[in-house]
Amino acid sequence: MRYERSPPDDTSYLDEVWELKQDIRREEGFLRQTWDFFSSAYERNTAYVLLDEQGAVGFAVVRGDGYVLFLAVRTDRRGEGVGRSLVEKTAEDHDKLTCHTRVSNTNAVEFYRHLGFEVERRVGNYYQDGETSVYLSRDRSSSLRSRITDVVKRED
Repeated sequence: MRYERSPPDDTSYLDEVWELKQDIRREEGFLRQTWDFFSSAYERNTAYVLLDEQGAVGFAVVRGDGYVLFLAVRTDRRGEGVGRSLVEKTAEDHDKLTCHTRVSNTNAVEFYRHLGFEVERRVGNYYQDGETSVYLSRDRSSSLRSRITDVVKRED
């Protein structure tokens, strides 16, 4: 697998990650953004794309301030550390990462918490359909704690 870092205005992988996002929307009902919203956010921010011989395996789109707009991993590649790798790759460029996720997306909430993100607050009526979001954040020290915890768990 290989990483590609797509800076703002580079749309090299836009169509490919859009298709991945759409696959997830159809399968799970999450990532409901329209093309106009998604493509505009992608074009204005940095995309981190993980690829294999079949194409995009996962991606993260992150603002300059470390806010994760989108993070997605192909459903058949989950559990392989792809999401963790994407978060760690984005963390190399940011002292702090933050994001929102739907409160109903319990897998995402647990994923972020496992990587050292902390729930800062719930935001009612955050999404267009009225659903509540969870706002999470992680700074460099949380990242280090997450890595140490993983090492200790492996040694047990």
